[in-house]
Amino acid sequence: MLYRTTATLLIALPVSLVQAAVTSSKACADIHFMLARGTTESYPGTTYSMAELVAENTNLTSNYEDIIYPAVDESGSDSYFIGRTAVGSQVNAYAIACPDAKIVLISYSQGAMIVGDALAGGGGDSTLGNVTQPLISEEVSKHIAANVYYGNPRHAPFQSYNFGNNTWNVTGKYPRLEYQVQYLHDRYLNVTADWCNNGDGVCSPSEGADSLSLHIAYAQDYDLVAAAWILKTIGA
Repeated sequence: MLYRTTATLLIALPVSLVQAAVTSSKACADIHFMLARGTTESYPGTTYSMAELVAENTNLTSNYEDIIYPAVDESGSDSYFIGRTAVGSQVNAYAIACPDAKIVLISYSQGAMIVGDALAGGGGDSTLGNVTQPLISEEVSKHIAANVYYGNPRHAPFQSYNFGNNTWNVTGKYPRLEYQVQYLHDRYLNVTADWCNNGDGVCSPSEGADSLSLHIAYAQDYDLVAAAWILKTIGA
């Protein structure tokens, strides 16, 4: 069963306007999607289908850019550190260049971790390194109109932005520190949605399961409701 307001959000999704597929560009647009793919995915990854669905159901102009990082196993590489830095630099650069754009962050798996840690501060264990402060200032944070996670390794329990299959109270693979949770709450509470499937060993290992099938099912399970949530949240 989908968590909370899924039925309402699905009803809110309008009939498709049948616009062209969203294209890759850093040019200024009404909506700019920034997509962070998961480990081992090719660009643009799982998150593209959600961006495309949003773009097809609004009259606003839109485009997307990929967060450029290796997307290999974070435990044996610098992928996480490169990715976290890339999110900060790319979001900051676009916000400065296109201050009127609505930035929509859509991220999956390791991509969700690097986005979240750029927004709220990162690190905090032997894999993720020393704790860090956010790479995106409070001023730049105001340009982020929506922030969606799928299968987030730093899924935090008991947050009002948690959605998915019975994962209100579960903790991700890399528990988020309290100061990081507070940054997300203070700056992004009303623009964040974190979808997690119970039993996905990346976002809910606290449940004692590790189902790959659940971790790769997000687009199929939630794209319709997530796209409707984005459209409502950004007022498109």
